[in-house]
Amino acid sequence: MLIRCPFCGEREAAEFQFRITLPDVAGTAAERLYLRRADPQRSVEHWQHVAGCQMWLELTRDLMSGAVLAVSAELTRRERE
Repeated sequence: MLIRCPFCGEREAAEFQFRITLPDVAGTAAERLYLRRADPQRSVEHWQHVAGCQMWLELTRDLMSGAVLAVSAELTRRERE
């Protein structure tokens, strides 16, 4: 699997380390913590580029094919909130 790092470009998945799957719930912090919903086709995950820039990334993946649908820098996501 290839992951496109916003800072380093496209890299092999071996350069990244999976950390956590994020709940797919919009709303307050309590809703994200307690009202977790699992989407059987899509997963939002935190990965760290450990063999590169060390940045935290948020990946959206298709669970059926394993394809990476979107990648964003975690820093950018937090700035949007």
